[in-house]
Amino acid sequence: MNFAIRTSALTKRFPREKGYKALFRGLLGRQEQVTAVAGVDMEVREGELFGLLGPNGAGKTTLMKLLCTLILPTSGKATVFGHDVVRDEQKVKEMVGLVSAEERSFFWRLTGRENMEFFGALYRLPKARLRENIDELLDLVGLRDQADMRFQHYSTGMRQKLAIARGLLGQPRLLFVDEPTRSLDPLSARAVRQFLREKVVCSGRTMVLATHHLGEAEELCDRLAIMHRGRVLACGTIPELRGLFQKQETCLLTVEKLNNGALDGLEAIPGVFRWRALAQEDGLWHLELKLSDRHLALPEVLRFMVHRGADVTSCTLQEPPLEEIFMAAVAGEGAGR
Repeated sequence: MNFAIRTSALTKRFPREKGYKALFRGLLGRQEQVTAVAGVDMEVREGELFGLLGPNGAGKTTLMKLLCTLILPTSGKATVFGHDVVRDEQKVKEMVGLVSAEERSFFWRLTGRENMEFFGALYRLPKARLRENIDELLDLVGLRDQADMRFQHYSTGMRQKLAIARGLLGQPRLLFVDEPTRSLDPLSARAVRQFLREKVVCSGRTMVLATHHLGEAEELCDRLAIMHRGRVLACGTIPELRGLFQKQETCLLTVEKLNNGALDGLEAIPGVFRWRALAQEDGLWHLELKLSDRHLALPEVLRFMVHRGADVTSCTLQEPPLEEIFMAAVAGEGAGR
């Protein structure tokens, strides 16, 4: 298996204070520090869309900047396609691109095309090749017709699309995207998500997406790392994360031909945490069961119903939303502190 990113105990600390006070305290050896990224061990596979999920201040952006070589780690190690982010800084820079929601990095009085030409010049491409790349990217993000409009007149969604195009200028193998739908309306956000999945990842690139939107992470990402207070609490596919943090599963049963008292003893089945009747209509009972062990409890529940003469007409397992998994991960970290 090929890995785009591998980190080992990657850590970044910043001085708590800035300016002359920080300098003075540093000279005295009494400078306080805050840990933004704390001992991160992580692997990102080549070609996948990997998500960094966490609230603001979780360390997602700092981790991306470390992997883009924009800042140096305090300790630990990170490699991008096998190249160390400290020793092989220039090689890493040639392979990565960064898309940020920070609009101030653009020149507002320049047109979209002029902004692209300015940033494209940093890659030292021949002018003809650069113009060709810019035209292709403006087509790709749907801004060809607005290319000669000043950036200050762009809508928020158009600015975000131009940021994506800028991040792709150097044709990176690995693209970092930081909060791509921040401040976007629902329609624009959906268009950006669709573009990232269909145009960027499907082109064979690896992408790392930082977001605090649970639905966005669930919709887009192949695997996720849940971050909180600079730490990676868990990493895996959403089914794998559910397996780690899901304490109970909800099972919805619809049964008929159920006699009074037939459900007595249901809670005694191993793995049945609790149950309740949701509704009874036209001879049908709608039941909700909380199961602590589905594989142990569900076959026994079905046998229980059949032995009491009931017919099970439907059985549905409800998967918990990603929000519950995230809250369980954070609560587990708090319990371990």
